[in-house]
Amino acid sequence: MPNTDVARFQANQRRMMAVLVVLVLVMAVIVGSALWMVVRQAETLATPALHSELWRSHQANAQIRRTLSAALAYKQGNISADDLTVQIQVLRSITRTFEKQHVFRFLPVRRPSAEQALNQVIQLSKDWDERAAWGDPIGADIIADEISQQLPGLLEPMIDVLVSANISLSNELDDDRQKLHSSFLYLGWSLLGLLIGSALLVARLIVSYLQVRQLSLRLGDLNQNLEARVEERTQELSEEQALLNYILEASPSDVALLNAKDSQVHFVNERLLKRSGIKQQQDFSINALFAHPGEGERFHEALEARRQINDWEALLAGEQPYWGVVSGRVLDQIGRTSYLIWSYDISVRKQMEQELLTLANTDSLTGINNRHAFMQLAEDSLKLNHRYRRQCAALMIDIDHFKQINDVHGHQVGDLALQAAAQTLVNGLREVDVLGRLGGEEFAILLPETDFTQARQVAERLRKNIENMQVLLPSQNTLSMTVSIGLAMNTSQESLDHLLGRADSALYQAKTNGRNRLETAGEAAFRQKL
Repeated sequence: MPNTDVARFQANQRRMMAVLVVLVLVMAVIVGSALWMVVRQAETLATPALHSELWRSHQANAQIRRTLSAALAYKQGNISADDLTVQIQVLRSITRTFEKQHVFRFLPVRRPSAEQALNQVIQLSKDWDERAAWGDPIGADIIADEISQQLPGLLEPMIDVLVSANISLSNELDDDRQKLHSSFLYLGWSLLGLLIGSALLVARLIVSYLQVRQLSLRLGDLNQNLEARVEERTQELSEEQALLNYILEASPSDVALLNAKDSQVHFVNERLLKRSGIKQQQDFSINALFAHPGEGERFHEALEARRQINDWEALLAGEQPYWGVVSGRVLDQIGRTSYLIWSYDISVRKQMEQELLTLANTDSLTGINNRHAFMQLAEDSLKLNHRYRRQCAALMIDIDHFKQINDVHGHQVGDLALQAAAQTLVNGLREVDVLGRLGGEEFAILLPETDFTQARQVAERLRKNIENMQVLLPSQNTLSMTVSIGLAMNTSQESLDHLLGRADSALYQAKTNGRNRLETAGEAAFRQKL
């Protein structure tokens, strides 16, 4: 079907649908109004005491006569006061209904005398009913006299009320008949409209059925052509997918291809599955690639934002987690957005970096921090103590007569002595303390958050530990040694070099005063401060 024919057909369908919608709405309005009218008529006809004005007027006339007769009989002593009260209450119950009904509503001409007579009877009955009481002969005498005086003059006007009620009721019934006639006419036209609308809908359904049938025949022909094209295209896509899988499988890196929308796995090469310990390809995901789920979420967000990531270093998941470099691309593949992710194992490189870092920061002989690492760690610790205004101490330690040890026993024994001294110092310190070998037989220690008394205790303990230490020589003999220690307490915002310089001056003083002892830089000042 040409594009112009399709557009014209669709426009005709929309117009026809609009007409049908309007027709259905009109039919709904007609049905709704007809139902509403029927309900209103039913409620009106079901109203209690409908068209009872004439009967109520007749009852009122009859009760007026009975009440008048009861008053006369009471005055003659033939009935009791309570019997008269009963007649008054009956009269009141009848006249009460006239207060809610419009007896003369449909009169062609108003009749004031009838309306006045009825209102007078209502008012008198209401007054007598309020005054009449059980067992009250005095009150009954007064009311009987009033009844005897006023009711006889109302007998003839009440006949006029009865006639007026009859005329009003006739006119009301005639009006109701006219309304019912109009309602039935409206219902008839409504049914005719519904019939016409239903016929139009049926005709439209028949036309639509014929059009759908014709379109179905055309669609069948198109489906046959489409199936052939889909089969041909599927074959092409299968060949392309097979080629892509072959290329990815042959890649030297670990590769995965996932759907960006629902993370469906299109391909994961065997190398990545084996390295990550995942059994089934469909169990793979970006989070499963990383050892820490939070790392996978960050990589995913970055890939979505940048659409390309190169050399993202992270700890990757596996039976044994390993360090890797992960890269990713967002691809448009066969009409769908996919993630191409590949990674390399850099565990060997990381291990070499760690070994180089260890060599750069560790003294090769003793295994403790070398001068560079000590200065960096001590500088950071000293700044932290300055920030929080806490005391800190520095110790400079030197092995006494170390040159004689080398000269008498050789450099191999000297190395053993340095190693033993370093290990003894490590054993006597806290984890937060910073220890380093500055060179030769000289060591330095920074004691953070340590006051003067505590620093002296630590220094004396280290001195005694080394003094009591015995180094086993290759000849199975033992070697003893001592150390001299210089102590300096930091002052406000004092630099590390200045602090170590003062500790070194105290160390020189310890060696001058006989070695194997502790000397404090500015000890008198610190004692006075304490």
